[in-house]
Amino acid sequence: GASLLALTAMQSVPTVEPGEPMLRASRGSRALRIAPMLALLVGAGLFFSRPAEPPPSDIKLAIGKPFVQGIISLFDMKVDNILLQKPESQWSHFAVGMLAFDLLIDIHMELLFFGAQATLASAEIDLLFRGERFGTLSTRPCPLGGGGKIKTQMAGQLVVDQLDVFQKIARAVVHEDEFTVELFSVVTVELRGTDNGCILRKDMCKTIGSARIPGVTFAKSVVLKGAQGFSVEMGALKLIDLPATEPAGKALISVDAKVTNPSSFELHDLDVFSIDIYTDDSWPKTERPAAESLGVKFAEVNTEADFELGRGQSDWFQVQGFLSVPEREYDLVKTADVLNHFLTSRPTPLIASIVGSSQPFFAAAATGTALRAFLPGMTDKFGGCTNIVVRAYIDLDIPVAVASLLNPLSGTTLHQYLYVALSNPFDATLYVCGLEAEVMFNGAHVGQVSLPQLTLEQAIVLPPSERGFLTPNAYPIELHATELPSLLQLLHDIAPQPAGKGVA
Repeated sequence: GASLLALTAMQSVPTVEPGEPMLRASRGSRALRIAPMLALLVGAGLFFSRPAEPPPSDIKLAIGKPFVQGIISLFDMKVDNILLQKPESQWSHFAVGMLAFDLLIDIHMELLFFGAQATLASAEIDLLFRGERFGTLSTRPCPLGGGGKIKTQMAGQLVVDQLDVFQKIARAVVHEDEFTVELFSVVTVELRGTDNGCILRKDMCKTIGSARIPGVTFAKSVVLKGAQGFSVEMGALKLIDLPATEPAGKALISVDAKVTNPSSFELHDLDVFSIDIYTDDSWPKTERPAAESLGVKFAEVNTEADFELGRGQSDWFQVQGFLSVPEREYDLVKTADVLNHFLTSRPTPLIASIVGSSQPFFAAAATGTALRAFLPGMTDKFGGCTNIVVRAYIDLDIPVAVASLLNPLSGTTLHQYLYVALSNPFDATLYVCGLEAEVMFNGAHVGQVSLPQLTLEQAIVLPPSERGFLTPNAYPIELHATELPSLLQLLHDIAPQPAGKGVA
């Protein structure tokens, strides 16, 4: 660009009327005024001039570049939104160990006035996170207007060639409140005057011509918002199917979820995310990060193919997969605890750990990310009951049973048989292959019920939403006299009226 400085001093010439002495003319000259006029045209390369020294090209190089550099250096760039979407092709980068994704960045800024329509030409901008470079943003031309307060867009393709640094910034996006990214490049600023397409107001397009100002340093730090852990809300666990030829650990499930995203990033084309669901090993303290608190993995799920995540709170979306529990006692007990909380309508703390994505860019960014969430308890069915074991029926001679328990020679355990009424709170067929139930009364352990392990051919089949299915066979129950007062009270309560309530 260039600036043209025109300084013209206009001075009156004294005159003498005929017959007046020169002394009067001299006194008049002291009364004369000097009228200076200063005209400063800052056109940043858009000007017209008559042949003069130095030539206009020299003025452009000597004055225009510092002027434009000053404007570019002074403004603060604020990012409103960053839209990420997959490019037409990214596999050429992926084949050589790099990642590529398209970005559309909404920005606003306040610039000094150029006096022309300015455009930031296409550029290769280095991106740095906490002093470490992680990639290059290849931008398309970005309009800057003529100065003042403007909103504009910077579009381009991000190519990541330092994966370790990229993963650091990805963690910042997920977990931090805000963070800073540095941008650096040497760019060209293009300027257009009224005769070359400047469409600004007349007072902002006072110049004519056009110019390209190369070698302008573009160095900016931008503050971006993080997602603060992506607040995840889970819906109820749904049992889709229990394949008859598979163990219960392969039950097909679905879970509804929604995510709150307060970050600067709008994530399109996420495609399929693979997620493992774990118990939270640090609950209830949760001082440790989620990634360091993975307990027992009990489910593997995937998002749908067109998955994307905007800013703010998302709509409900569904993930589907299956229960996947290692056949170890500790894992089975922990999984049973989750299902027990679920069936008794109590929330359970869980951790969703991302294991991969069908998009290489997001796979590199998100793999290993762990997010905390609560699985809510099952919604009430059948009038508020979501239990599988609903009721037990025992054929017992109460007086004989009491006498037997009080007789020190007959032992402390009463062996009997009972029928069990079962319900299926799920929307899928349930195969009951065994049952271990503790009998509690007034907080005391008074007995144990054991259904033998059944084969799939012998299993009790409960259709979806079945209620009150009475087992055709009786199963053994042991009543223990270790808590004799509680057991005697139980026998009293289950005795038929009028001796007892008939139920407990």
